[in-house]
Amino acid sequence: MGIDKRKVYHLDWYLIFNGLAIFLIGIVNLISATSSFYTSSYSYMIKQLVAFFIGIGLIVFTLHYDYRVIVRQSKWLYLSGLFLVVLVLIIGLIAGGAKRWISIFGINIQPSEFMKPILVLYLAKLLHEKKKQNVPLGIKDIMFPIGAVLLPVILIIKQPDLGTGIIIILTSGCILWFVGLKKSTYAVLGIISVISSFALWHFVMKPYQKMRILSFINIDADPSGFGYHAKQAMIAVGSGKFFGKGFMNGTQHKLQFIPEHHTDFIFTVFGEEWGFFGSIILFLLFASFIWRCIKIAQSANDEMGSIVAFGVASIIFLQFAINVMMTIHLSPVVGIPLPFISYGGSSLLSILGSIGLLLNINMRRYMF
Repeated sequence: MGIDKRKVYHLDWYLIFNGLAIFLIGIVNLISATSSFYTSSYSYMIKQLVAFFIGIGLIVFTLHYDYRVIVRQSKWLYLSGLFLVVLVLIIGLIAGGAKRWISIFGINIQPSEFMKPILVLYLAKLLHEKKKQNVPLGIKDIMFPIGAVLLPVILIIKQPDLGTGIIIILTSGCILWFVGLKKSTYAVLGIISVISSFALWHFVMKPYQKMRILSFINIDADPSGFGYHAKQAMIAVGSGKFFGKGFMNGTQHKLQFIPEHHTDFIFTVFGEEWGFFGSIILFLLFASFIWRCIKIAQSANDEMGSIVAFGVASIIFLQFAINVMMTIHLSPVVGIPLPFISYGGSSLLSILGSIGLLLNINMRRYMF
């Protein structure tokens, strides 16, 4: 189905320009974050821009198809994503002690990033009829959806990638809440969560992951070890004070005190150079973007689109909130990218593909 002029007119330009503003801030911040690297900082910027334009192509491709068609075919997307996650464990590339990437035609791809929107689509397919009937979900209603979520989560955590696993679980929980659960279902889910947390701690999590949680509880227990990164991140953000040190003038990341300061800890660079004032502007842009996502969910033509839009809003909100909280020691250190800002092609493509779904849902509420 082609995109005619009416559909282009009904694109959500507020969402587009809001997201573009955050992305441009991210590009400027990335130049500074990578300025101390041995390779040219502009090479990172160029790779990020290449991923961005591929993502724009993905958005255009997504808009050619009714989102309801995409949701109905999401089972095949789910199986394809699951296959790639399994493939990572078999032939994946190892970097930083983790096996999260596969190389396709010389391009490194992180399949776990794409499982986030894929699972949103698949859950919308499984749950939209119940949402339409406005019937709270019982235990039997959620057993298969929970199984469909836990299977890739277990494989992703095994890579190990605890951060992505947490985002998928929390997003799925948000979708179940949005659809509606019986009180008894909440109680059972609470029991399952306690048992799963116990099993995760004792049988799945690696020692360094446990130490990250323990150092969050008491950061001074191992200030030069597992608590070091969290402490340095707080120092970097705090040193920005109200107006920051200025673009390219951050010292903590240039002196290599902050690990992964171009990916998971990229907010430390922004906080140090732009301070509290700049951070508030960034937060307002994110709040505005997430609010727009919620508005699309509220005004969607059907329950299927409503669930997808709310799921995408949940992904962006959770990643933003946890990433920032991690850098100021309000949550344990986990590998979660900051949407639009962190360096990483797979993460950016996943977000842009999700935006394509939002635009699709909003555009077609005027057409049908």
